[in-house]
Amino acid sequence: MSFVDLATLTMHRRNELEARLNIFHEKCDRAVEDIKKLKTKTQGFVLQLNCDPAELKERFLSSMKQLDEYMYLITDFNLAVSKLDEASVDYTPVQDTFAKPLQPLAPLTPYNLMDALSEPAPSTSTACSNNCPPEKPKRVKTPKADQTLIVFSSSSSSEETVSQAKIAVAAKEVQCELGIEMSNFKIEESPVEPLETSNLPAQEVLETDHVYEATIMHIDGAFFWLITENPGELESFIEDMTAFYRANHKDMTLDEVKALACCAYYDDESDCYYRGLFLKLIVDSELAEIFVVDTGELRVVPAECVQPLYTRFCAKPPCARCCYLAGVDLLSYQNKTLMEKQEDFMKEYVGKQCTIEVDDNTSESLGVYVMLPSGEVLNDIIVQQGLALPIDKPQEEQKTEEHIPPPLETDLDITSCPEYEDPVEAVTGYSNRDEADICKHYKGGPEKTCFKGKRCTKKHILKHPDGWTLDQVPVFGKCNTMPLPAPGSWHKVLVTCVAHFDLLYVQFCTEKPDDEIPGFGVVLPPVTLETMSRDMNSPATRIAYKPFTIAPAPGEYVAALYPADNLWYRAQVLSVTRSDQNVELITSQVMYIDYGTRLCVREDQLRCLEPRHMLLPMQAVCCKLAGVKERSPSSTQWASAKQTLSDMVMDCTLDAHIISRGYDEITVELFDKEGYSIAEQLAAIDMVKLTEYSVVDDSHVTTKVIVP
Repeated sequence: MSFVDLATLTMHRRNELEARLNIFHEKCDRAVEDIKKLKTKTQGFVLQLNCDPAELKERFLSSMKQLDEYMYLITDFNLAVSKLDEASVDYTPVQDTFAKPLQPLAPLTPYNLMDALSEPAPSTSTACSNNCPPEKPKRVKTPKADQTLIVFSSSSSSEETVSQAKIAVAAKEVQCELGIEMSNFKIEESPVEPLETSNLPAQEVLETDHVYEATIMHIDGAFFWLITENPGELESFIEDMTAFYRANHKDMTLDEVKALACCAYYDDESDCYYRGLFLKLIVDSELAEIFVVDTGELRVVPAECVQPLYTRFCAKPPCARCCYLAGVDLLSYQNKTLMEKQEDFMKEYVGKQCTIEVDDNTSESLGVYVMLPSGEVLNDIIVQQGLALPIDKPQEEQKTEEHIPPPLETDLDITSCPEYEDPVEAVTGYSNRDEADICKHYKGGPEKTCFKGKRCTKKHILKHPDGWTLDQVPVFGKCNTMPLPAPGSWHKVLVTCVAHFDLLYVQFCTEKPDDEIPGFGVVLPPVTLETMSRDMNSPATRIAYKPFTIAPAPGEYVAALYPADNLWYRAQVLSVTRSDQNVELITSQVMYIDYGTRLCVREDQLRCLEPRHMLLPMQAVCCKLAGVKERSPSSTQWASAKQTLSDMVMDCTLDAHIISRGYDEITVELFDKEGYSIAEQLAAIDMVKLTEYSVVDDSHVTTKVIVP
C-alpha cells in the first residue's frame, strides 16, 4: 500500500515552485543588466559620427545596423511579454486549501529571446512534460468500494479529497490530449509582415564622370535632393503602398512609435503614404519628426499617422540622394539674405527633369553638374546670377615616364652626393611646383595665351622679374576676438593664466548657448569652449589631424598639444627656433588663445587646425590690474609678486569692474568672494604699490588711432 500525506505533497510542490521562481528572478536580473548594457552602447553611437567626412558614411551605416539589431532584440522581448499578458488564466477551486492553485496550462512557446541566447536550445522531443504515455491512455476500471488504493495517514483527510485527486488525474489526461491536438493545429499567417524585417537596403553608388537622368525633388539651403529613378515607377510604388495601408491600418501607441526605425506616414496634402526614417517625438506633443527617404524632405506629422514599414516595401532602397553643385562656391554660410536668394532660385527647378554628371562621390553628399533640357548647366547659371563664385578645377598632371636609375658603380662615393637638390626643400621641407605648372612660353599680353593657344595645358601667368613665382599655402592667420565690455560695467570672470604681477588672462562667465541639434546630414561647428574642446580631442578628430608640410610661421593659428594633460587646444605661433642649428629639431613658442598660457612645444606637437574650429572667438581676454605699480626694479621682486598673485587668483571666479579698454586688453579691478580688492591685498603685503585711477568712459569716442 502507498501512504500519501497531502500536507507533505503540498510542501514539496511549494519548495519546487520557489526554486523555479528563484531561477526566474536570476534570469530577470540578468536580462535587465543586458538591456542596460545595450543602452550604454547606443549612447556612444552619436559620438562616433565626429570623424573625418570620408569615414562618416561607413560609421553611420555601421551604427544604424547595430541599432536595428538592438531594436529587434527589444521588440522580441516586448512582444513576448505582451503575449504572456494576453493569455487567460483559469483557477480550479480546492475545498481543503485557502489558496487557489493554477490549473495546468498548455506549454507555451518560449518567446524570451534573452534566455534563448544565453541558455541551451530547448528539446525538440514530442514527449509529454507530465511523463504521460505518447499514445492515448486507456481508462482504468474503477475499483470497488472495498478495494482501497490510497490509505491516508492524516486524520483530516476525507472522501472529498480523494474525489478531488481523481479529478486532477483526469484533468492531466485531458491536458495531454489537448496538447497533442494543438500541436497538429496550424494558425494561418497574417498578411502583414512582422516589424523585425523592416529595413531599407543601401543605395547604389553613382560612378563619377557618368551621366544619369534625374529629377530634382527638394531644396534644403545649399543642398538639394534628387532621384535618378523613373518618376512613373516611384508614383506607382507610392500608390501600391497607399492602397495597402488603407486596408491594413494599425493603431499604435506612442511607445510603439518611438521603437520604430523605418516607418510609413500619411500625408494629408497628397493623400498618400510615404516611406521615412523616424527621428524623434516632439516634446509635449504627439507630433513625430520624419525624414522622407524618397523625396529628401523633413516632415512633422501627427503620431497617429505613422505606421510600421513592412517587408514588402523594403526591397527598394531610398530614392532621394543628397547633392550639391560642384565647381561653385555659394559663400552663404554667413549671409542669410544670400542664402534665401539661393534657395528661392533653386526652388524654381523643383520637379524638373534634368541630367547630372557626378563629379565627387566620396561622401554622403554628391557633387554634381546639373544639365537642364535646354542645354544650359545649372552650375553656370547660378554663377551668372551672382549667387555663387566659380571654383577653378585643377588640371590633371601629366603622367611622366618612370625614371630608371643608372646602375650603381663600385667607385661611387655616396657621401659626396647632396641630400637635397633644392636648398628651399632642404630647409623648409617644401618642394616648389609652380615652375612645372606655369607655361614658359607665355610673355603676357591681352590675349592671355601662348603660341599653342587653347591646346596649352599650362597656367598662363606672368612671372615676377626677380624670378618669384606664385606658390602659396593657405593658413589661418586671423581669429575673431571677444567683444570688450564697456568701462564701468561689472562681470564675473575666471582667471586662467597669470602672465605678470599686474597682467593676467581671464574668461568671461556668461550663459553658454545651448548646442543646436543639427538636421539630418548637417555638421555644425562648435559654439562653446566645452563642445569645441570635446570635438578637438575626440578619437575621430585626433586621427584626422594633418601634420605640417612646412614649419608654421609666426602669427599662424594651429592645433597644439598641451603636454600636461595630453589634449589638443587652439594656439597661435609666436616664434620658431631651431635648437643648436639643427634643422630637424624645431621648437615653437605658442600661446593657447583660449587660456593665455604660453609654452614651447616641438614641431611634432603641432597640427593643422580644422576650419570649423576657427569660428569660435578667442575666449581668453588680456587684463591689466588698475593702479598697480612695481615697488622696485628688481626682477626677483617681480617674480615674487607674480607668484603671490597666482596663488591668490589662479582658477578662481572673481568680480571684475571694468576701468578702461584698449585695442586688445582691458584694465580692471578684481574682487574676491568676500568683496576684498586683489590689488589692495597685494599692497598690504608689500608686493606692489597703488596709484590713483578712475573709470575712462569711451562711449563718446567714435574713432581710435592705434600706434604700433
